[in-house]
Amino acid sequence: MRTRAIIIKKQPVKEHDQLISCYTEEFGKLTAMAKGSLKKESIQAMHVDLFNLVDFDLVSGRATPIIAGAQLENGHGFIKSNLNALAAAYFFLEAIDKIVFDNEKDPLLWRFIENVFRLLDKKVKEGENDFSEFIHEKQAELLKIMGYAPNLSECCLCLSPTSGNHRAYSQDLGGALCSDCFLSGQKGIFIKMNDSSVSEIIFQGIAEKKFDSLNLIKAVTI
Repeated sequence: MRTRAIIIKKQPVKEHDQLISCYTEEFGKLTAMAKGSLKKESIQAMHVDLFNLVDFDLVSGRATPIIAGAQLENGHGFIKSNLNALAAAYFFLEAIDKIVFDNEKDPLLWRFIENVFRLLDKKVKEGENDFSEFIHEKQAELLKIMGYAPNLSECCLCLSPTSGNHRAYSQDLGGALCSDCFLSGQKGIFIKMNDSSVSEIIFQGIAEKKFDSLNLIKAVTI
């Protein structure tokens, strides 16, 4: 089985092998074994590095498929040379890792991931160093593709319209709350519309986990 993939995460196993989490064009997210990739002389280790776009064969293994014949298509070297771009890229890898289910092919999601890394690489190459707007825009796009984009224009309980630049958001219900529902005791937090923190709250709510990459983004942009 031949496929292209973006490398999401690596985990050492045994002495010289690695478990590679990746999002593939043909099969969606999956985990495969890269045998011998931790050996000093391994050529494959360079191909299965984080952020890389690679082309490889998958062959049957006992528990997980095995990566064979990996070829590097794009190492996204400009991303790796810029800390701000690296932090942005880490966020999207972490989102795919924590939210996307295994073995569910999604052509829209594949094109999104491939495009995000291509654009980040291009922006660094052209001298950009502030990716705040790009992150916010792509976070909203990813939520839409995955079907998690919240409706903030009406209350998720009574369906009455919500308005204003500030409103309450219910992480448990996944939508906005009108002032009446919020003041009646519904649990929610105040958010500022078009603020990147809104997307951050939503992503962490969906995953039910903290995103380490968000701390990294804040640290490098201070």
